[in-house]
Amino acid sequence: MGTPFITHLEPTRLDGYNTRLTHDKQSPHIPPAFKDAMSIREAVFVKEQGCPLEFEHDADDARSCHWVMYASVKTTVPEERDSDGQVIRPRHSETKSTPIGTLRIVPFPHPPHPPDGGRYVGGVLLPGEDIPSAAGDGGNGENDENNPPTGNGNGNGNGTPAEPRRHRAFSLVDQRRLSAPMPFGADRRTDFHDGKEPYVKLGRVSVLSEFRGHQIAAQLWAAAKKWLLENPTYFNPSVKELGFDVMKVGSAEDIPKWNGLICIHAQENVTKIYERWGFKVDKSMGRFFEEGIPHVGMFQRLEVKSTDPKI
Repeated sequence: MGTPFITHLEPTRLDGYNTRLTHDKQSPHIPPAFKDAMSIREAVFVKEQGCPLEFEHDADDARSCHWVMYASVKTTVPEERDSDGQVIRPRHSETKSTPIGTLRIVPFPHPPHPPDGGRYVGGVLLPGEDIPSAAGDGGNGENDENNPPTGNGNGNGNGTPAEPRRHRAFSLVDQRRLSAPMPFGADRRTDFHDGKEPYVKLGRVSVLSEFRGHQIAAQLWAAAKKWLLENPTYFNPSVKELGFDVMKVGSAEDIPKWNGLICIHAQENVTKIYERWGFKVDKSMGRFFEEGIPHVGMFQRLEVKSTDPKI
């Protein structure tokens, strides 16, 4: 393996990405770096871990920053012969850049923290899994907003129309939180999150199996961490661009800004890796399942320079 290098892809339009097709069958307008990231994610999460292909690309991909590591890999190309058996191209070696690892950073806002024991498929909490209230008391006995009760199939049991079909990535609770006044509604309090502070989310950390053991993921995280420290205001919303009315804030003090908090939904069997990176398990988040794989929440805070909100 030659000297690796890392490419950074900022948020970009991914219109027309077909979730039922693999990366190599996507439209030519999809950025090559993103298709390279998807090639790794497909190899690791779809082929190795058995996650459905249609759930691998999600609504967060277009608004996220992605990092992809490439390595120069030498391969041997066999000789070619014509129909008479004559060698027309001798055996030779070729070196090409191969994508071997990736991760992404998702900006705020985010759906509510998963409930302890919750099970998600395609980003949606399965029926019967309650989302704790923002106060953290587990609810107040009212109907679960994520899964409203049904009656005869024509309404919600009390004579009112049923909720319209929602985008697979967001539940009703998610939608209300994301459209709530800044900073995007209140979430439940955990050991490392007060339920209000904006945070970014590290995710889709993956390395091809044949390149593991070479600190590829650690190098990707180092690159992403360096970028976050150098660009702490990158994801902060701008009043000049959006306006106070759209942002639903009354003053500059109400504008959310990132203060260095990072979350990851880590697969339970690799938490030790993230602990070496500085993350700590948030025990109050409990244990939850994404595509059948047990996960826990982890947080880390970077020391970023204090900045004024974008006006």
